[in-house]
Amino acid sequence: MKKRRRRLPNDFLILIIIAELFAISFSCTEIVTESTERTIDRRTAAITETSTSYLIDPTEAVARGKEAYDIWWEEEHRWKGPVLSKGRGVNYGPSGKETYYNLNMSGVVNIMRSMGYTGEYWVRDDGCKMLGEYIMVAANLNLRPRGSIVETSLGDAIVCDTGGFAKRNPTQIDVAVTW
Repeated sequence: MKKRRRRLPNDFLILIIIAELFAISFSCTEIVTESTERTIDRRTAAITETSTSYLIDPTEAVARGKEAYDIWWEEEHRWKGPVLSKGRGVNYGPSGKETYYNLNMSGVVNIMRSMGYTGEYWVRDDGCKMLGEYIMVAANLNLRPRGSIVETSLGDAIVCDTGGFAKRNPTQIDVAVTW
């Protein structure tokens, strides 16, 4: 009977790789000689996924480890429930009730610019109106002032606007879209 190898979950493998990269970067020493030449002790690290050894520059190891950690963290904390859509109309996301609206955002963008926000206004492929890297949303400004970052089912959002709904449901978020 053939023994089956157990596979570790991807999150665990990523954590192992990150730990190895950090261990490599911190175990290396930087030596400055009298002629101010810098030499960095290079170490090898086995990458578990491919079982291939690579020579890793310790100055890059920290950057690679942080990048891998950021990817893992983003995946781990991404909303995994239902997502707001035109067909759904109303969704209950990570910050509560979500609805959507489609209005001209030029006035809202001008208000945000006057407050010092410089992110580019653009429309994401799924129709979300964006200011920089954030989805534009309307919310109760007494609870969530302009510029607040809130989590929605579609991703992180920035409060830019408000509406009449805020009196009836103070925790509701209205997502700006092109639908």
